[in-house]
Amino acid sequence: MTSDDIPRPEAEQLRGLDETARVARTFEAIADRGALWVWGDEGDVLFTEDARRRNLLPIWPYATVARLENEGEVDGEHAIRIPADVFLREWLPQLEEDDADIAVFPVEERNAAVLTLAEFRSRLR
Repeated sequence: MTSDDIPRPEAEQLRGLDETARVARTFEAIADRGALWVWGDEGDVLFTEDARRRNLLPIWPYATVARLENEGEVDGEHAIRIPADVFLREWLPQLEEDDADIAVFPVEERNAAVLTLAEFRSRLR
């Protein structure tokens, strides 16, 4: 567990929150810890699609909740910490080029929210 992560029992409790609470907790954690988490390996990150076939980048507030959602699906994949300032400066422009939105704190393939990049940027600031 990294210094900005949480214990598994706390992560399991967070996964049980409703969608509104998961969104709020995600933005609180990003503000407090200055980072968010995505899932992937050394060469690629996980993207998903919604029912309208929009490309979505799932994000989580802590590594442990990302692990609980994804661990064991593909060998070599793990939670990847992205500093919030790097995400804003480098990732959002790339996501815009890729025409992707952000899936906030998915649990069992249910997103707490899907935000456009502008909505995400506004909420983060």
